[in-house]
Amino acid sequence: MKKILLFIVIMTGLLVLEGCVVPFSPPEVSSANRFLVVDGFFNTNGIDSSSIMLTYTQVVSNKNTFGTELRARVTVEGNKGTTYTFTEIGKGLYRLPAQKVNPSEQFRVRIKTTTNKEYLSEYVEVKQTPPIDSITYKVASDRSSVQVLVNTHDPLNKTRYYRWRFEETWEYHAPLISVYEIKNKAIVDRTSLINVCWQTARPSNILLASTAKLSQDIISDFPVTTISAVSNKLRVRYSILVKQIGLTEDGFAYWNSLSKTTEKTGSLFDPQPSQVTGNIKNTSNPQELVFGHFSAVSPQEKRFFVPVSLGFPVFCPPSDTLSLADALKWTDIIVSQYYPEGARFPDYIVGTSECADCRTQGGTLVRPSFW
Repeated sequence: MKKILLFIVIMTGLLVLEGCVVPFSPPEVSSANRFLVVDGFFNTNGIDSSSIMLTYTQVVSNKNTFGTELRARVTVEGNKGTTYTFTEIGKGLYRLPAQKVNPSEQFRVRIKTTTNKEYLSEYVEVKQTPPIDSITYKVASDRSSVQVLVNTHDPLNKTRYYRWRFEETWEYHAPLISVYEIKNKAIVDRTSLINVCWQTARPSNILLASTAKLSQDIISDFPVTTISAVSNKLRVRYSILVKQIGLTEDGFAYWNSLSKTTEKTGSLFDPQPSQVTGNIKNTSNPQELVFGHFSAVSPQEKRFFVPVSLGFPVFCPPSDTLSLADALKWTDIIVSQYYPEGARFPDYIVGTSECADCRTQGGTLVRPSFW
């Protein structure tokens, strides 16, 4: 079987010979083969939809985005005859509306591609996830950061293996407030301000913990993320949505191996990269590499607002003051106006988009519904 790494791995062979360092590129890294990557799970809580993303591995030298599998047929099958068909959303994403299922039924995923390849997972049991007990925070002694912590437990001692994902949203303000804009060769009042934005990020960190070696199934103060004050995410208001997912032992082993391969390499003393595959196979060629682990799980989630404001003041002065005629030629932001002493017409204070339009930092003017 050919061996290939799922993610970009740069391996360097160190040869101590007359002071030379010789780079080493194994043939596996430059292999032209593409292998299917299946990312997602069957959500069985009856409240949230299920999503499965189909992409392909790529060689290290390819700087383009990962290839996606379009127009595939994705279904989840139960061992008692039920079938659920996913709908293609686009860009390799397939989605299924919320489904309430029989928790005693086992499920598997079947994927048929446009090239007539068929992939099938093993049957998996439905994994129930206990609720998140609480989300807390800890401020660094020098106030340089805030750490977000999660607590949970399973009184039945049945979960034992946990994974977390999170989504963070923060409000931030541009230093300058622009109240005017140019429309149809005239300076007019803005209908909406552009200095208050919200931004959302969904980090891909693999967060895992196990209580398999403990007498009680209790997770205390597990660190989900650390927010640096330098990022200014905490300057106005910050919210985090933590999703907790119970795993089977096999699922935990898969994600743990993937974590070691993709996140914990970087020195000679780190775990070395390895081939990471899951419970999905090509039905006609079981030797073909397929990456991903299918699971059926009822996740839990909780939202938390960090009640701390940290960060550094951002100072950004206006760039110039222009007459009406010159302001109409200005191609950036009109901040405000003022009347010089004795003048009949106002001058205009102007600035740059980076200082006055919060959208330049990737945010949106739309206030989240939960804010």
